[in-house]
Formats: sequence, structure tokens, C-alpha cells
Amino acid sequence: MKIGSLFRIASFVEVKNDNSTTTFPQGFSRLFQSHLPKSDYQLIDFGAGRKLEQIGQAIVNRPCPGATAQIAGSDLWNKVDLSYSLVLDGQWHYHNSFKQKRLATTWDCHCESLCMQVRPTPAGQVGVFPEHWAHWPWLIESILGPDANQSHNASPPRVLSLFAYTGATTLALAKAGCQVTHVDASKPTVQWAKENSTHSDLAGAATRWIVDDAVAFVKRELRRNKQYDAIILDPPTYGHGAQGDRWEIHRDLTPLLDDCWNLLSDERRAVLLCGHSSHISIRDINRRLAQHHGAARSGECEITQAYLLDQSGRKLDCGFAAKYRFPK
Repeated sequence: MKIGSLFRIASFVEVKNDNSTTTFPQGFSRLFQSHLPKSDYQLIDFGAGRKLEQIGQAIVNRPCPGATAQIAGSDLWNKVDLSYSLVLDGQWHYHNSFKQKRLATTWDCHCESLCMQVRPTPAGQVGVFPEHWAHWPWLIESILGPDANQSHNASPPRVLSLFAYTGATTLALAKAGCQVTHVDASKPTVQWAKENSTHSDLAGAATRWIVDDAVAFVKRELRRNKQYDAIILDPPTYGHGAQGDRWEIHRDLTPLLDDCWNLLSDERRAVLLCGHSSHISIRDINRRLAQHHGAARSGECEITQAYLLDQSGRKLDCGFAAKYRFPK
């Protein structure tokens, strides 16, 4: 099977800045160009509540709530290496010779020069979220400017990534030259992200790895008078913090964003909020931010719908992204 390139996959996410003339750092090619280096991820097919993916060396069949259409009918449904059964037993099942390849525990998925370890988890996740890759050009341009290769005497931009999980976006920004603070409440997940950093030859990057509740960490940074030039959030609908504190997005997101805006430096450049939840209203959030911080400091918000295309060209809904930029 021919594996689609990262840049074809990334262009499947609906964004409005795909005519940008941004120059990216050495080793980081611009997205939306099919002739550039390939990734080894491909959405093959989806439907009936499931999706079929090529992730590195494995063909994976797993649940997907957004896959409400009928299955297109790829023959590769019959050649699955592993599948996740949520209804029957909540377990992964291995097929063909996949287990004999000794890949069942972990294997690699490459994106540009980044190398992410793929691990099937009890929750049905694998640690790879290709729909996020398409935000990298916008982030890099917004944070580093239109020529990210240009050397600057100023210190690197400081970026805070909350609910950062396995860290692909952390690594992309570290690769581009940012100082990233990576925060996630799960110690094993932060360790996973650090291993991804090592596998991507970024172990020496100026990245802080923090195991903490996002809300508590942000409040602590405010007390310390810390500031960041950009902030990224990818919150779950529900969850628990490092100390067992319960997170509910409809209750907790707006106060957290309010605190995040207070963390932004005078050189504020971007905030990216990703999500899948229908429990929040970006319009209401923006109204509150404008009331508390003023129109200029609340930023200009662009909301985009994210999706991936399967091999037959159909769109799979992958949530939304709210992108905030700030006038200079």
C-alpha cells in the first residue's frame, strides 16, 4: 500500500493560511506541498463508528465517534494488524503476523524529522494525532515570524503547552527553536513525550517537562510572575489532574483561559485551543475574554474545522481549532 505523505495529510485540515510565504527552519519543510518528505500515517477508511489507519508499520482498526458515515469499503479492513474492541472487552486484539514482528508493544511513526512512539493504550489511543500536525505552520509563523530561519539576537520565544500528552507539537516547536514548557497531569504520558524527544534527536532542546494539573500549574506560574509568548491547549472534555482534581471542560475551561491570558507576555504572539467537545461555545469564551482583557489584548480569533481525508476522499471530522493572534 502506498503511504500518503505528511504534507498531503496535513493539507486535509481546513485552514485559511495555506497561501502563507513562511520560511521554516532547516529540517522543517513547509506543509501543504506533496513533493516534500513523507510521513508513515494514512487514514484509509472510516464508518460505522470506526476508522482504519496505517500508523507506521501497522494497519489499525479502532473506534471513532465521528465516523458516522457508511464504510467506503477498503479491502484493507481484512488485513488489519491490530484492532480495539470497546463493546466486547475494551482490549486490543492482534492479527496476522503483527505480534510475531515484535511490534505489539511499541513501534515508530515518523512525521518530518520527528519520531513518535506508537503504543496501544487501554483507552484505545495510540499516542499519535495527525490532525494536530496541520497547526504547526500557523504556530511557527505566528510565534517566530514569517522567516523562521532568520537568526535573532533575542531569546527564543517561550511557549506553554497544556494537556500536552505525547508531545508532537512540543517537539515541532522545539525543533523550530522555541523554549517549550510541556505540561500534562499523567507521569507516564510525560515520560512517553520525553522518549519521543529522544527518538527525534531533541533531547538537548530547551524543553521543560512538567507533571502537573494544568489549572494548578497556571495559577502557580501566575504567582511566580512567569510569562509566556504563546500558549497551546488541547483539553479533554473530562479528566483528572495529577492530584486527582476533576476537570470538566464546560466548567473549567473559561476560567483557565482567563488565567492563561494573564500569563501572556507583552510580546504575546499566539494562543491555540484545540478540542472536540460540544459543551463549550467559543463565541461565549471570546466575549468573556474581551470583557476581562480588552479587545486588543484578547486577540483576533479564527475558528477552523479540522478533518482528515481517507483514501476515497471523504472527510472525517476531527474537531475544531480556535487560533488567536495578537496585533503588533
